[in-house]
Amino acid sequence: MNTKKKVLIMSMAGGFGHIRAGEALLDFAKEHLPQTHVEHVDIADIDPPLKKYSKLYDIISKKSPLLWEIIYKFPPMFFVFRELIATRKLFNHAILDYINGKKPDVLIFTNVIMLPMFAVACKKMLPHSTLVVVVTDYHGHSYYRFSCIDYYFVATVSVAKDLETAGIEKEKIMVTGIPVNPRFYVKENIHDLKSKYCINNDFPVVVCITSFRASKHHLVTMVKSLLEFKQKINVVCLTNGNKEFYETLKNNFSGNKRFLLENWTNTIEEYIKISDVVISKAGGLTVSECLALQKPLIMVNPIPGQEEYNAAFVEENNFGVRVNNMNEVSTVLPAMMVLSKHNQMALLPQENPCEKIFQYILK
Repeated sequence: MNTKKKVLIMSMAGGFGHIRAGEALLDFAKEHLPQTHVEHVDIADIDPPLKKYSKLYDIISKKSPLLWEIIYKFPPMFFVFRELIATRKLFNHAILDYINGKKPDVLIFTNVIMLPMFAVACKKMLPHSTLVVVVTDYHGHSYYRFSCIDYYFVATVSVAKDLETAGIEKEKIMVTGIPVNPRFYVKENIHDLKSKYCINNDFPVVVCITSFRASKHHLVTMVKSLLEFKQKINVVCLTNGNKEFYETLKNNFSGNKRFLLENWTNTIEEYIKISDVVISKAGGLTVSECLALQKPLIMVNPIPGQEEYNAAFVEENNFGVRVNNMNEVSTVLPAMMVLSKHNQMALLPQENPCEKIFQYILK
């Protein structure tokens, strides 16, 4: 008889962070929990029309950030948003049918946006299952409040207090950190990694993950200023599947021996490991991954709302700095290089948050 405990992790895109958190939990379980059956699924693969919701977030947050700020910071607006999503359960039962078919002992959600659709019904359908939410930002929002959720796993004590203020019972909130893939904790030879990516000099490496809000012109200007920086550096640009950014950068900087360009990578941890400084958006997973590897972070144009709070957390703890104008990147880079060189970032626990989360849910 198979007595393996069954854990189902459900994510949904809206940025890449929610999916990466789910993958981190899955990969940790594969490596360390052979007696647990763990699956991870993007709910938009179960119910494809939901992909438009993730696209809607990307459009609003990047094209109309002030609108997203109003939705995020004005509770009545978020309540309306939540109720609109809840009405969709009247028209589609694909996700509930999928969950019922799996009959998990533990159900983990890394994205709460869709929970109004099926969370309450899911608890009624599987009353003995444990429902869990992983908060993937450094801020707790009232949207997270669902009476049917058994546990909330959060990044910091501050986030726990945010959720308590929002009306969530203290006993349900566990401070674990945000899940980071086990690959980030594997010690590697940095010289060999640099050679793998054809970086054959001793200059510092600045990795730019171009998922932030930017025009092509401003992106080119920023990269040009980095390559002309008074101290010679290597510049690595990862465009996360953005073909326009990729082609623009390729056309402008191809052939420069200190410039490396990738449109997509499944080994983001290797690039961050070889970096001295990372330039990116202030997504919760990116922040957590940089902290796990002790890499200073320059955050470009944080989106009002959760990214603002993530950026504030980074700055308050001297882990990096935010810039609202891409021309400022070269200005703040020297200080970040010093931060990296002298390892002045506060020492962080090296225990993977995934381990803490599974310790709670597999008791």
